[in-house]
This record gives sequence, C-alpha cells and structure tokens, in this order.
Amino acid sequence: MRRPATRLARLARLYTHLLAHRPPADWSVPVADGRYGPAEPAAEDRPLTLLMLGDSLAQSFGAHRPEQTLGARLAQGLAEGTGRPVDLRVLARVGATTAAVGRQVSRAARLRPGIAVLIVGGNDVLLPSPLGRAARRFAHLAQNLRDAGWQLVVVPCPDPGHAPGFRVHARWIGHHRSRRLARRHTRTADRVGAHLAATSGPEFRDQAAHLLGPDGVHPSPHGYATHAARMLPTLLAAAHLPEPAAHV
Repeated sequence: MRRPATRLARLARLYTHLLAHRPPADWSVPVADGRYGPAEPAAEDRPLTLLMLGDSLAQSFGAHRPEQTLGARLAQGLAEGTGRPVDLRVLARVGATTAAVGRQVSRAARLRPGIAVLIVGGNDVLLPSPLGRAARRFAHLAQNLRDAGWQLVVVPCPDPGHAPGFRVHARWIGHHRSRRLARRHTRTADRVGAHLAATSGPEFRDQAAHLLGPDGVHPSPHGYATHAARMLPTLLAAAHLPEPAAHV
C-alpha cells in the first residue's frame, strides 16, 4: 500500500502543473467520524451507518472544523430527517483515484451496511490514464457495495472545468473527460440500482470567492454546505428504503 506521505507528495507535484498558483502546503482534513443525533436513542432506533468513499470532495479538503465537512453535514441532516442516530465513517482520502477506492471498500467490509456515498473521478480525469479502465473499476466497486448490502449514493464525476483555480488547459481537458466519465457513472448507478445525487455546478465558478477555498479548486465550508443541501434529499430517500440483503 502506498504511504500517505508519498501519495500526497505525488499529488502536490501533479497540482503544481495544473493549478494557476502554488498548491496547498497542508493537505490535512479534520476528522469527522463519530455518532450524530440523539446521544441516547430509543431502543428501537438502530443507528444508521453513513460511509463516505472517494477523494478530496468526499473527505472534505478545505473544511476547517469537523462540523463543516460534507460527511458531518450529511450525517446531521440524516439524523434530523430520520430521527435515528447516524454513525459516520469517512474512508475517503485526498488524492484518491478510482483504483485507490478499492482499498477503501475493502476496509468497509467490517461495517454494518447502511448508506454509502461514492464521489470519485476528479483525479482520474486529470491524469493521463484511460477513462474506460476507471469506469470499469467504478462499476466493479459499485456492484460490490450493493452486493454487500449498502444503499449506494453515486455522485457522478465532478467537473473540474468549474474550478477557476486550474489553468485553462486543465479546465478544458477536465471538463470534457469528466463529462464522459460522469455518463459512465450514471449508467452504472442505473444498472446496479444506486441513487444519483448531484453536487457541483456552474455556481461554483460564478461564486468562486464564496463557495471555493483559497486554491480555487476545493470547496470552502460554504461550498460543502451547498453540496450537502443538494445531496441530502437523495440520502433521505435512500434511508427510508428497505436495506438490501447482502449476498453471501
């Protein structure tokens, strides 16, 4: 397994060529794992597991405090909307590609299935690697999660073209490649019975000073609040469906 320091060093070198200015010096993200909702739930209110899988967006790089992260905002919204406690586990990591998410899914095998949010692809489209391979890996991961009993919420590949912090050529390439990969993600979600949730849009470009952090790429705390508000209805719908039986 690649050491985190090495992975982040490679990420920093990649972003040096893609960003319009110096990449962040600190890639750390506040830890938001834990229980959200009532401290002493009723006996019949079994906690709901919320699993965050993917890259920097799923881990919430750019948030300053745990409660500002996407996972924490979604967990709190789920707890309030369902009346159940929510156990949040964030396995997503900054810089993750689709291939790296396979290790995250393996780590999730010991958790009781609930709702899994999968956001990945932004790094795949910026790397000189075949999109077909990333799409096939994504389909394999999605099917494995469904077979394991998770209600899966898929966020199709975000569009780097909405991030003004990237150089013009990176935005152009990222925009076209992300649209292709997002279509493959959407088809996979339909095929495996996953839920689709949208996150980013052109408002992140038009309101960059408010919704994006200093690098002009990753969301600010306000940006994560916007993402969570857009995604929460999909998660609430998934929470009210019967849990799928895991395949043995």
